[in-house]
Amino acid sequence: MAHEKKFWIGGWGEFKVSCSITKSKKLLEMNVPKQYKFILATLGLIALILGVYKANLLVNTKTTFVADEIYQVTYRYFFKTDTSRTIIRAYLPKNNVRQEITSQKSTLAPTIKFSSYADGTNLRGNWTTEVNNSYESVSYSFSFRGKEQFFGLPENFRPVRKGMEQYLGATKNIQVNAEPIAELARHLKQSTRTDKETIQALFAYVHQIPSAPIITLTDALGALERREASCNGKSRLLAALARHLGYPARIKGGIVLKESNKRTSHAWTEIFINDDWVSFDALNGHFAYLPANYLELYIGDEFLITHTPGIQFDYSYEISKQEFLPMLNENAKGSQQLTAFSLWGLVKNKSISKNNLFLLLMLPLGGLIVALLRTIVGIRTFGVFLPVLIAFALLETGFLTGIVLFLFLILFVGLITRPFDAMGLLHTPKLVISLTLMVLVMALGNYLGLAFDISWLSSLTLFPTIILTISAERFSKLIVEDGFHKATGTLLQTLLAVSVCFLLFSIKGLDIILILFPEVLLLVISTAMLLGRYVGLRWSELIRFRPLLNIKPL
Repeated sequence: MAHEKKFWIGGWGEFKVSCSITKSKKLLEMNVPKQYKFILATLGLIALILGVYKANLLVNTKTTFVADEIYQVTYRYFFKTDTSRTIIRAYLPKNNVRQEITSQKSTLAPTIKFSSYADGTNLRGNWTTEVNNSYESVSYSFSFRGKEQFFGLPENFRPVRKGMEQYLGATKNIQVNAEPIAELARHLKQSTRTDKETIQALFAYVHQIPSAPIITLTDALGALERREASCNGKSRLLAALARHLGYPARIKGGIVLKESNKRTSHAWTEIFINDDWVSFDALNGHFAYLPANYLELYIGDEFLITHTPGIQFDYSYEISKQEFLPMLNENAKGSQQLTAFSLWGLVKNKSISKNNLFLLLMLPLGGLIVALLRTIVGIRTFGVFLPVLIAFALLETGFLTGIVLFLFLILFVGLITRPFDAMGLLHTPKLVISLTLMVLVMALGNYLGLAFDISWLSSLTLFPTIILTISAERFSKLIVEDGFHKATGTLLQTLLAVSVCFLLFSIKGLDIILILFPEVLLLVISTAMLLGRYVGLRWSELIRFRPLLNIKPL
């Protein structure tokens, strides 16, 4: 049934609009090819089937321990055996609330025997051989999954329960009752009102003692008298100060895991507060906090490695950081199927890094966002994918720092071209000069940032530098074609698109979704196909032509 209405547009006169709902529907159906509908339906169906199948696999392989970091760790010991039995002992890691140990393996010669046993609350490995005067080597490897741990401290603590006497008394290396330590503890407590403030004062004092890589054993009194100490000296001094004031304290030993081949272990202090052992690392400044890459190995003022006296002995810790998906238990049944139907296998086989794969997968998704902004909203940008790359670069520099650097360098290129315009230089040589000057400015900024420890100045790595250079070239070209005013408008609209893309990229877990469910890109294609048939007004046009669209029925 046809409908007809009269409208009046101010200043333009009267006109009639006739429309037929039935005819409009038929016209719409005629304008939509069957292939178009078929492709949309097929892409949606494939994405749905794969998504449901893999979601079911993910539920069955989901781990209960969600790690922040994963490392592969290998102890390597090299030694020459004695004329009699040779023994090597080392503390081994155990599972607890913040670390999970899997895939333990000891590699050794047939003449060497390995065993592990409980040593109090610790776990110890024991390598023994009866072979005389022989050069041998053993290794012990495992996978470490760790998560950071924060401890909330109340202002005042509950009274210490019974049975904590061993953590309050003096030892050979923790001289609780030595007069210098006792005097310092009393002095630090004088200016505090609560238990929390007291612990903060003790920690701050020990933390400000200059750090030094001292190889020899440093006890609590030695650290105080020398006014310099390594992790061992600082942890013992903090424990001694805390014990003197009635706070139970102990030493915790382990390794700070970083991608490296190292020989150094680490020690920190734990103080018993309200029925919980709270971690304090006075060397690295971690107050009531334990980072995810701290491997806990033993409790007590112990040595990580001991061996038969007098033998030739050397050791190292090989540590490699592993790419991982937090919720995926790769040891569970079904994880191989999930890996086969996703892109995680590429990362696992080291064909591509997780970060680079995320960038590749974000290009089409970010491009779709920019296309929506250009087609529906009506903004102008530096192309479709350049805002996506800029947003990804901001993930490395930080949003505010990156935006400030971006604007400064882009406007710098825009202004620096003016003197060369007066010289009558051709566009391409002029652009080369401008970009060269921009790179020199960025290099100078990096140098000053490293020299004066200014993190935001040294945040420009190779990838952001390349993206900013391309953006500067695009801005310079727009200045020539459209003028500085219009080019600046496009720049600001590009920053709007960059901000939207950055918010999208910052969604926690988005990289995991795209890697495990790459069929999401099929939905990107479907959405782009729908967007490709959009013929309506853009939002910017609605604002621009609002007076004309304000039609009134007669």
